[in-house]
Amino acid sequence: MNRLPCILQIMSNLFHRFHLPFLCLSMLVSGAQECCAENWSIEGKSWPGADRLFRRDSRWRGADAANSIDLGDHRVLWTFGDSFVDINQDRSQRHRKVATFIRNSIAIQTGYDPTCAEFRPCWQEKQDGTPTSFFRLQGEDNYWPGGGLMLDQKLLLFLIRVRNSNVGLGFSVVGWGAVLIANPQDIPRNWNLKYLSVPQNTLGVMVGSGSSVRIGEWIYSYGSDNSTRHKLFLTRIPVADVSVGDFSSLEWWNGSDTSWRKQTQINTRPPKPIVDDGQTEFTVHYQPKLKSFLLTQFESFPRSPIVIRYARNITGPWSPMQTAFIPEEVDITGKDTMIYAAKAHPEQATEGLAVTYCTNTFDLATVRTDESVYYPRFARFIFKAQVAKAAK
Repeated sequence: MNRLPCILQIMSNLFHRFHLPFLCLSMLVSGAQECCAENWSIEGKSWPGADRLFRRDSRWRGADAANSIDLGDHRVLWTFGDSFVDINQDRSQRHRKVATFIRNSIAIQTGYDPTCAEFRPCWQEKQDGTPTSFFRLQGEDNYWPGGGLMLDQKLLLFLIRVRNSNVGLGFSVVGWGAVLIANPQDIPRNWNLKYLSVPQNTLGVMVGSGSSVRIGEWIYSYGSDNSTRHKLFLTRIPVADVSVGDFSSLEWWNGSDTSWRKQTQINTRPPKPIVDDGQTEFTVHYQPKLKSFLLTQFESFPRSPIVIRYARNITGPWSPMQTAFIPEEVDITGKDTMIYAAKAHPEQATEGLAVTYCTNTFDLATVRTDESVYYPRFARFIFKAQVAKAAK
Protein backbone atom coordinates (compact mmCIF):
# COMPACT_ATOMS: atom_id res chain seq x y z
CA MET A 1 0.00 0.00 0.00
CA ASN A 2 1.24 3.47 -0.88
CA ARG A 3 1.25 5.32 2.42
CA LEU A 4 2.44 8.66 1.03
CA PRO A 5 -1.04 10.20 0.64
CA CYS A 6 -1.85 9.25 4.24
CA ILE A 7 1.43 10.76 5.45
CA LEU A 8 0.77 13.94 3.52
CA GLN A 9 -2.73 14.18 5.01
CA ILE A 10 -1.31 13.80 8.51
CA MET A 11 1.24 16.53 7.74
CA SER A 12 -1.52 18.74 6.38
CA ASN A 13 -3.59 18.27 9.55
CA LEU A 14 -0.58 19.13 11.72
CA PHE A 15 0.16 22.28 9.75
CA HIS A 16 -3.48 23.31 9.98
CA ARG A 17 -3.74 22.58 13.67
CA PHE A 18 -0.63 24.55 14.61
CA HIS A 19 -1.29 27.27 12.01
CA LEU A 20 2.08 27.12 10.29
CA PRO A 21 2.27 28.94 6.96
CA PHE A 22 0.55 27.01 4.21
CA LEU A 23 3.34 27.77 1.77
CA CYS A 24 5.72 25.75 3.93
CA LEU A 25 3.43 22.76 3.42
CA SER A 26 3.54 23.32 -0.33
CA MET A 27 7.34 23.31 -0.26
CA LEU A 28 7.34 20.14 1.81
CA VAL A 29 4.99 18.41 -0.60
CA SER A 30 7.16 19.53 -3.52
CA GLY A 31 10.12 17.77 -2.01
CA ALA A 32 8.14 14.61 -1.27
CA GLN A 33 6.60 14.17 -4.69
CA GLU A 34 8.10 15.35 -7.97
CA CYS A 35 4.97 15.07 -10.13
CA CYS A 36 2.69 18.01 -10.81
CA ALA A 37 -0.81 18.40 -12.25
CA GLU A 38 0.38 18.06 -15.84
CA ASN A 39 1.60 14.54 -15.07
CA TRP A 40 -1.75 13.23 -13.84
CA SER A 41 -5.11 12.40 -15.38
CA ILE A 42 -8.38 12.45 -13.45
CA GLU A 43 -11.06 9.80 -13.84
CA GLY A 44 -14.41 10.45 -12.20
CA LYS A 45 -16.56 7.63 -10.85
CA SER A 46 -19.97 7.67 -9.17
CA TRP A 47 -19.94 6.69 -5.49
CA PRO A 48 -23.39 5.37 -4.56
CA GLY A 49 -22.14 3.90 -1.29
CA ALA A 50 -21.48 7.41 0.00
CA ASP A 51 -24.86 8.77 -1.16
CA ARG A 52 -26.47 7.04 1.80
CA LEU A 53 -24.80 9.54 4.15
CA PHE A 54 -27.48 12.11 3.35
CA ARG A 55 -30.35 9.69 3.92
CA ARG A 56 -29.48 8.54 7.43
CA ASP A 57 -31.87 10.91 9.20
CA SER A 58 -35.52 10.44 8.26
CA ARG A 59 -36.50 13.98 9.33
CA TRP A 60 -34.09 15.66 6.91
CA ARG A 61 -35.59 15.09 3.44
CA GLY A 62 -33.01 16.63 1.14
CA ALA A 63 -31.29 19.90 0.26
CA ASP A 64 -28.82 21.42 -2.16
CA ALA A 65 -25.47 23.31 -2.03
CA ALA A 66 -23.52 20.86 0.25
CA ASN A 67 -20.43 22.68 1.52
CA SER A 68 -18.15 20.94 4.01
CA ILE A 69 -15.55 22.05 6.56
CA ASP A 70 -13.34 19.81 8.68
CA LEU A 71 -13.90 20.85 12.32
CA GLY A 72 -11.26 18.42 13.58
CA ASP A 73 -11.62 15.50 15.98
CA HIS A 74 -13.40 13.44 13.27
CA ARG A 75 -16.19 16.03 12.92
CA VAL A 76 -17.20 17.56 9.59
CA LEU A 77 -19.65 20.43 9.20
CA TRP A 78 -22.00 20.31 6.23
CA THR A 79 -23.97 23.42 5.27
CA PHE A 80 -26.90 23.28 2.86
CA GLY A 81 -29.13 25.67 0.98
CA ASP A 82 -32.89 25.19 0.58
CA SER A 83 -33.85 22.18 2.71
CA PHE A 84 -36.85 20.01 3.57
CA VAL A 85 -37.50 18.95 7.18
CA ASP A 86 -40.28 16.63 8.32
CA ILE A 87 -40.71 16.27 12.09
CA ASN A 88 -43.67 13.91 11.98
CA GLN A 89 -43.40 11.72 15.08
CA ASP A 90 -44.40 8.66 13.06
CA ARG A 91 -41.23 7.76 11.17
CA SER A 92 -43.18 5.70 8.65
CA GLN A 93 -45.17 8.80 7.65
CA ARG A 94 -42.23 11.07 7.00
CA HIS A 95 -41.99 12.28 3.43
CA ARG A 96 -40.87 15.39 1.58
CA LYS A 97 -44.36 16.21 0.31
CA VAL A 98 -45.46 17.01 3.88
CA ALA A 99 -42.09 18.43 5.02
CA THR A 100 -41.40 22.04 5.98
CA PHE A 101 -39.33 24.04 3.48
CA ILE A 102 -36.52 26.14 5.00
CA ARG A 103 -33.80 28.23 3.32
CA ASN A 104 -30.77 26.54 4.90
CA SER A 105 -29.74 23.77 7.27
CA ILE A 106 -26.54 22.21 8.59
CA ALA A 107 -25.35 18.79 9.72
CA ILE A 108 -22.47 17.29 11.68
CA GLN A 109 -20.80 14.23 10.18
CA THR A 110 -18.89 12.15 12.72
CA GLY A 111 -16.21 10.04 11.08
CA TYR A 112 -14.44 10.80 7.83
CA ASP A 113 -15.72 7.85 5.80
CA PRO A 114 -19.13 8.88 4.40
CA THR A 115 -20.14 5.28 3.72
CA CYS A 116 -20.40 4.62 7.45
CA ALA A 117 -20.19 8.01 9.21
CA GLU A 118 -22.90 9.39 11.47
CA PHE A 119 -24.96 12.24 10.03
CA ARG A 120 -26.90 14.57 12.33
CA PRO A 121 -28.73 17.47 10.65
CA CYS A 122 -29.72 20.60 12.53
CA TRP A 123 -31.94 23.65 12.05
CA GLN A 124 -33.59 26.26 14.24
CA GLU A 125 -37.17 26.03 15.47
CA LYS A 126 -39.91 28.58 16.02
CA GLN A 127 -41.71 28.79 19.35
CA ASP A 128 -44.36 26.33 18.12
CA GLY A 129 -41.66 23.81 17.12
CA THR A 130 -41.88 24.45 13.37
CA PRO A 131 -38.48 24.09 11.67
CA THR A 132 -36.85 27.25 10.36
CA SER A 133 -33.47 28.15 8.84
CA PHE A 134 -30.32 27.69 10.90
CA PHE A 135 -28.91 31.02 9.65
CA ARG A 136 -31.60 33.69 9.74
CA LEU A 137 -32.17 37.29 8.71
CA GLN A 138 -34.79 39.78 9.79
CA GLY A 139 -37.15 40.80 6.99
CA GLU A 140 -37.68 39.32 3.54
CA ASP A 141 -34.10 38.28 2.75
CA ASN A 142 -32.60 34.85 3.42
CA TYR A 143 -29.14 33.30 3.66
CA TRP A 144 -27.63 30.49 1.65
CA PRO A 145 -24.31 29.21 3.03
CA GLY A 146 -21.10 29.65 1.04
CA GLY A 147 -17.57 28.57 1.90
CA GLY A 148 -15.73 28.87 5.19
CA LEU A 149 -12.82 27.67 7.30
CA MET A 150 -11.55 27.20 10.82
CA LEU A 151 -9.54 30.04 12.41
CA ASP A 152 -7.74 28.79 15.49
CA GLN A 153 -10.72 27.70 17.60
CA LYS A 154 -13.27 29.82 15.74
CA LEU A 155 -15.31 29.01 12.64
CA LEU A 156 -15.86 31.56 9.85
CA LEU A 157 -18.68 31.01 7.35
CA PHE A 158 -19.54 33.12 4.33
CA LEU A 159 -23.20 33.60 3.42
CA ILE A 160 -25.07 34.54 0.24
CA ARG A 161 -27.93 36.97 0.77
CA VAL A 162 -30.93 36.18 -1.46
CA ARG A 163 -34.45 37.46 -2.01
CA ASN A 164 -37.49 35.84 -3.62
CA SER A 165 -38.11 36.94 -7.20
CA ASN A 166 -40.76 36.44 -9.87
CA VAL A 167 -38.18 36.07 -12.64
CA GLY A 168 -35.56 33.48 -13.54
CA LEU A 169 -35.22 30.63 -11.04
CA GLY A 170 -37.29 32.45 -8.42
CA PHE A 171 -34.56 34.26 -6.49
CA SER A 172 -32.15 37.17 -6.81
CA VAL A 173 -28.81 37.68 -5.08
CA VAL A 174 -28.76 40.94 -3.13
CA GLY A 175 -25.45 40.71 -1.26
CA TRP A 176 -23.23 38.61 0.94
CA GLY A 177 -22.63 38.12 4.63
CA ALA A 178 -20.45 36.33 7.15
CA VAL A 179 -20.89 34.74 10.54
CA LEU A 180 -18.21 34.02 13.14
CA ILE A 181 -18.79 31.12 15.54
CA ALA A 182 -16.66 31.17 18.69
CA ASN A 183 -17.59 27.68 19.92
CA PRO A 184 -17.84 25.30 16.94
CA GLN A 185 -16.81 22.35 19.10
CA ASP A 186 -20.12 22.57 20.97
CA ILE A 187 -23.28 21.06 19.56
CA PRO A 188 -24.74 23.39 16.89
CA ARG A 189 -27.82 24.29 18.93
CA ASN A 190 -25.45 25.91 21.46
CA TRP A 191 -23.37 27.82 18.92
CA ASN A 192 -22.74 31.51 19.50
CA LEU A 193 -23.50 33.05 16.08
CA LYS A 194 -22.01 36.51 15.54
CA TYR A 195 -23.21 38.01 12.25
CA LEU A 196 -20.57 40.40 10.95
CA SER A 197 -20.79 43.75 9.19
CA VAL A 198 -19.22 43.22 5.76
CA PRO A 199 -18.56 45.66 2.89
CA GLN A 200 -20.89 45.20 -0.07
CA ASN A 201 -19.96 45.89 -3.69
CA THR A 202 -21.71 47.04 -6.86
CA LEU A 203 -20.18 44.20 -8.90
CA GLY A 204 -22.68 41.62 -7.71
CA VAL A 205 -19.85 39.50 -6.26
CA MET A 206 -20.72 37.08 -3.47
CA VAL A 207 -17.45 37.14 -1.53
CA GLY A 208 -16.59 33.69 -0.19
CA SER A 209 -19.38 31.91 -2.06
CA GLY A 210 -16.80 29.41 -3.37
CA SER A 211 -14.02 28.53 -0.94
CA SER A 212 -11.61 30.09 1.53
CA VAL A 213 -7.97 29.08 2.00
CA ARG A 214 -5.55 30.19 4.69
CA ILE A 215 -1.96 30.88 3.62
CA GLY A 216 0.21 32.19 6.44
CA GLU A 217 -1.55 35.14 8.03
CA TRP A 218 -3.93 35.76 5.12
CA ILE A 219 -7.35 34.34 4.28
CA TYR A 220 -8.00 34.08 0.54
CA SER A 221 -11.66 33.74 -0.51
CA TYR A 222 -13.16 32.99 -3.90
CA GLY A 223 -16.53 34.32 -4.99
CA SER A 224 -18.74 34.47 -8.06
CA ASP A 225 -20.59 37.43 -9.49
CA ASN A 226 -24.24 37.10 -10.51
CA SER A 227 -23.68 37.77 -14.20
CA THR A 228 -24.61 35.23 -16.87
CA ARG A 229 -20.97 34.14 -17.23
CA HIS A 230 -20.36 33.90 -13.47
CA LYS A 231 -16.93 35.48 -13.35
CA LEU A 232 -14.85 34.41 -10.34
CA PHE A 233 -12.99 36.86 -8.12
CA LEU A 234 -10.40 36.49 -5.36
CA THR A 235 -10.21 38.53 -2.15
CA ARG A 236 -7.87 38.45 0.82
CA ILE A 237 -7.90 39.76 4.37
CA PRO A 238 -5.57 39.34 7.37
CA VAL A 239 -6.41 36.49 9.74
CA ALA A 240 -6.03 38.81 12.72
CA ASP A 241 -8.74 41.14 11.40
CA VAL A 242 -11.26 38.40 10.62
CA SER A 243 -10.69 36.76 13.99
CA VAL A 244 -12.23 39.82 15.63
CA GLY A 245 -14.91 40.23 12.97
CA ASP A 246 -13.33 43.14 11.09
CA PHE A 247 -13.67 43.08 7.27
CA SER A 248 -12.69 46.72 6.65
CA SER A 249 -9.26 45.78 5.24
CA LEU A 250 -10.63 43.48 2.50
CA GLU A 251 -8.56 43.53 -0.71
CA TRP A 252 -9.27 42.28 -4.25
CA TRP A 253 -6.81 40.56 -6.60
CA ASN A 254 -6.25 42.64 -9.72
CA GLY A 255 -4.08 40.66 -12.12
CA SER A 256 -0.83 39.80 -10.34
CA ASP A 257 0.49 38.66 -6.98
CA THR A 258 1.61 42.22 -6.25
CA SER A 259 -1.56 43.91 -7.48
CA TRP A 260 -4.36 44.07 -4.90
CA ARG A 261 -7.10 46.68 -4.91
CA LYS A 262 -8.62 48.05 -1.73
CA GLN A 263 -12.32 47.59 -1.12
CA THR A 264 -12.85 51.36 -1.34
CA GLN A 265 -11.52 51.35 -4.93
CA ILE A 266 -13.40 48.51 -6.60
CA ASN A 267 -16.77 50.14 -7.25
CA THR A 268 -15.16 52.79 -9.47
CA ARG A 269 -12.27 50.65 -10.75
CA PRO A 270 -13.43 47.00 -10.91
CA PRO A 271 -10.77 44.34 -10.24
CA LYS A 272 -9.90 41.59 -12.69
CA PRO A 273 -11.54 38.17 -12.38
CA ILE A 274 -9.38 35.08 -11.97
CA VAL A 275 -11.71 33.12 -14.28
CA ASP A 276 -14.15 34.52 -16.84
CA ASP A 277 -16.43 31.48 -17.14
CA GLY A 278 -17.10 30.00 -13.72
CA GLN A 279 -20.24 28.88 -11.92
CA THR A 280 -22.17 30.28 -8.97
CA GLU A 281 -21.15 27.33 -6.78
CA PHE A 282 -17.66 25.81 -6.91
CA THR A 283 -14.69 24.98 -4.69
CA VAL A 284 -10.93 25.61 -4.65
CA HIS A 285 -8.54 23.56 -2.54
CA TYR A 286 -4.90 22.49 -2.54
CA GLN A 287 -4.41 18.93 -3.83
CA PRO A 288 -1.03 17.62 -2.58
CA LYS A 289 -0.76 14.80 -5.10
CA LEU A 290 -1.03 17.28 -7.97
CA LYS A 291 1.10 19.93 -6.27
CA SER A 292 -1.61 22.34 -7.41
CA PHE A 293 -4.73 24.16 -6.40
CA LEU A 294 -7.80 22.50 -7.88
CA LEU A 295 -10.92 24.41 -8.96
CA THR A 296 -14.00 22.18 -9.27
CA GLN A 297 -17.17 23.31 -11.06
CA PHE A 298 -19.76 22.30 -13.62
CA GLU A 299 -18.96 23.26 -17.18
CA SER A 300 -22.35 24.91 -17.65
CA PHE A 301 -25.99 24.82 -16.52
CA PRO A 302 -28.41 22.96 -16.36
CA ARG A 303 -26.70 19.66 -17.39
CA SER A 304 -23.03 19.28 -18.22
CA PRO A 305 -19.85 17.45 -17.15
CA ILE A 306 -18.02 18.35 -13.95
CA VAL A 307 -14.72 19.95 -14.87
CA ILE A 308 -11.54 20.96 -13.06
CA ARG A 309 -8.88 23.59 -13.55
CA TYR A 310 -5.54 23.66 -11.78
CA ALA A 311 -3.00 26.34 -10.83
CA ARG A 312 0.36 26.31 -9.08
CA ASN A 313 -0.47 29.48 -7.12
CA ILE A 314 -3.53 30.65 -5.21
CA THR A 315 -3.94 33.49 -7.73
CA GLY A 316 -3.47 31.33 -10.83
CA PRO A 317 -3.04 31.41 -13.76
CA TRP A 318 -5.67 28.70 -14.11
CA SER A 319 -5.55 25.98 -16.72
CA PRO A 320 -8.35 25.45 -19.25
CA MET A 321 -11.29 23.27 -18.17
CA GLN A 322 -10.65 19.54 -18.10
CA THR A 323 -13.56 17.10 -17.96
CA ALA A 324 -13.34 14.97 -14.82
CA PHE A 325 -16.76 13.33 -14.49
CA ILE A 326 -19.98 13.06 -16.49
CA PRO A 327 -22.93 12.47 -14.13
CA GLU A 328 -25.56 10.05 -15.34
CA GLU A 329 -28.12 12.88 -15.25
CA VAL A 330 -26.42 14.49 -18.26
CA ASP A 331 -27.93 11.81 -20.50
CA ILE A 332 -31.43 11.93 -19.00
CA THR A 333 -33.96 12.94 -21.62
CA GLY A 334 -36.37 15.74 -20.80
CA LYS A 335 -35.76 19.38 -20.08
CA ASP A 336 -36.73 19.42 -16.40
CA THR A 337 -33.59 17.84 -14.88
CA MET A 338 -30.81 20.10 -13.64
CA ILE A 339 -27.51 19.38 -11.89
CA TYR A 340 -25.29 21.99 -10.27
CA ALA A 341 -23.04 22.87 -7.30
CA ALA A 342 -20.07 20.59 -7.99
CA LYS A 343 -17.86 20.78 -4.89
CA ALA A 344 -14.78 18.94 -3.66
CA HIS A 345 -14.49 17.57 -0.11
CA PRO A 346 -10.84 16.68 0.60
CA GLU A 347 -11.55 15.82 4.24
CA GLN A 348 -13.54 12.72 3.24
CA ALA A 349 -11.64 9.44 3.58
CA THR A 350 -11.56 7.66 0.24
CA GLU A 351 -9.40 6.76 -2.68
CA GLY A 352 -8.86 9.91 -4.70
CA LEU A 353 -11.01 12.97 -3.99
CA ALA A 354 -14.65 13.07 -2.87
CA VAL A 355 -16.91 15.41 -4.85
CA THR A 356 -20.63 16.13 -4.50
CA TYR A 357 -23.15 17.64 -6.85
CA CYS A 358 -26.83 18.51 -6.53
CA THR A 359 -29.74 17.03 -8.46
CA ASN A 360 -32.93 18.97 -9.04
CA THR A 361 -35.78 19.60 -11.45
CA PHE A 362 -37.50 22.71 -12.76
CA ASP A 363 -40.85 21.10 -11.85
CA LEU A 364 -41.45 22.00 -8.19
CA ALA A 365 -44.24 19.43 -7.88
CA THR A 366 -41.79 16.70 -8.85
CA VAL A 367 -39.30 17.88 -6.24
CA ARG A 368 -41.98 17.45 -3.58
CA THR A 369 -42.97 13.93 -4.62
CA ASP A 370 -39.84 12.37 -6.16
CA GLU A 371 -37.21 11.73 -3.49
CA SER A 372 -34.78 10.28 -6.00
CA VAL A 373 -33.82 13.91 -6.68
CA TYR A 374 -32.81 16.82 -4.46
CA TYR A 375 -30.28 14.95 -2.38
CA PRO A 376 -26.55 15.65 -2.93
CA ARG A 377 -24.79 12.84 -4.76
CA PHE A 378 -21.19 11.70 -4.41
CA ALA A 379 -18.52 11.01 -6.99
CA ARG A 380 -14.81 10.32 -6.68
CA PHE A 381 -11.93 11.75 -8.69
CA ILE A 382 -9.25 9.09 -9.11
CA PHE A 383 -5.79 10.46 -9.93
CA LYS A 384 -3.75 8.41 -12.37
CA ALA A 385 -0.12 9.11 -13.10
CA GLN A 386 0.64 9.58 -16.77
CA VAL A 387 3.40 7.39 -18.17
CA ALA A 388 6.01 9.55 -19.83
CA LYS A 389 6.69 8.60 -23.43
CA ALA A 390 10.23 7.53 -24.16
CA ALA A 391 12.22 9.93 -26.34
CA LYS A 392 12.97 8.63 -29.81
